[in-house]
Amino acid sequence: MDITFNNFTSELIFKIMFSLGLGLIIGLEREHRSKLGEAFAGIRTIPLITILGTLSAYIYEGYWDKIFYFTFGAVILYTILNFYLEYQKDVGITTEITILIAYITGVLVYFEHFYVATFITVITAILLALKNVLENFAKKLSQEDIFAILKFIVITVVIYPILPDKNIGWFNAFNPKDIWKMVIIVSTLDFIGYILLKWKGAKTLWLNGIIGGLVSSTAVSYELAKKTKEYPNLINSASLGIALAWTIMNFRVIFLTGIISVELAKKISIPLILSSVLFLIVIFINRKNKRRHYTKENTDLSINNPFEISSALQFGLIYALVIFAVKVLDFYLGDKGIYIASLISGVIDVDAITLSISKLFSAEKLDVNVAIKGILLAVLSNSFFKFGYIYFFGTKELAKNIAIFLIIITVITLIWLNF
Repeated sequence: MDITFNNFTSELIFKIMFSLGLGLIIGLEREHRSKLGEAFAGIRTIPLITILGTLSAYIYEGYWDKIFYFTFGAVILYTILNFYLEYQKDVGITTEITILIAYITGVLVYFEHFYVATFITVITAILLALKNVLENFAKKLSQEDIFAILKFIVITVVIYPILPDKNIGWFNAFNPKDIWKMVIIVSTLDFIGYILLKWKGAKTLWLNGIIGGLVSSTAVSYELAKKTKEYPNLINSASLGIALAWTIMNFRVIFLTGIISVELAKKISIPLILSSVLFLIVIFINRKNKRRHYTKENTDLSINNPFEISSALQFGLIYALVIFAVKVLDFYLGDKGIYIASLISGVIDVDAITLSISKLFSAEKLDVNVAIKGILLAVLSNSFFKFGYIYFFGTKELAKNIAIFLIIITVITLIWLNF
């Protein structure tokens, strides 16, 4: 009998220990949940099930190809039996499904899909741990929100695969599949901010600024400016919220650029991050110097679900028109045309011109310096547009407070344009 410790043995032990670790991650959460009477498998049972999955795969590969019928069948029988016993308590089947996932995770570990198994484990643990948070969030969504999300998903799944992936129209400016891909990217990013607003609610103006900035810094500027006309005591809080929204927008531009071109994102990140750092310094100084406290008041932002078909189509149309304008102006006016398009498009939508320029740069149709200047001009144009909202719809004191942020982004942009 050979009892030597060879490479295969060490690899198998490693896989068993890896399965044990993943099972402990899920089991720890289930054990905690069992204190509330909601789980029958915890810190010991689930790690044993992941190990069972690994050992079953080992036996399947080297000894008996029908082992899964018995082990996986036993796990299924076990979960069905428990569900039947717990049925009257109406606690759901979360743990039963978790057990099946744990078993499959153990199988994946044996076949060396370590990253996939780890990813599944982490996602499973997060979903289990966030039970109350997710349930509370779901309750805050309206029926219209749910329908908007479902309709958007259905249209995307049905339409996106059949859209032609080729340039058509004047100047070959329109690529239907590319346009809808950009719609999906921006709508998803907007939706993250939207669900955060739904989840946290409009508790404070500064929180509105941070979360609302993920969706639309323009909407934040407009809504909070109007609030200062109604409630003058909110000027300091509104100033903070708007400044934070402008800061978040800078990082949003970097993120969207990075989706298309990491190289270009690195280039534009320097001036945008510098602007954001200066924004935060000014915010900190103002908070220290202002005698009036930043009032915590409830306020609502008028932001629609970005997965509504009308919102998605609106952005798709804007993106298509922007990329068409960029190509036309570039053809007739060269680099100057790009800059003109950036200034005009920035007023309408920074996302569209950012994605358009990033796509052209990625396709090697734009020089890096032209792309950088184009995106920065769009950000600057959008900043002036937002300041116009603040000046006309808010109080003069609010406009005075925000003017410093406009000056910062203007100076840094002009410096970078001259590089």
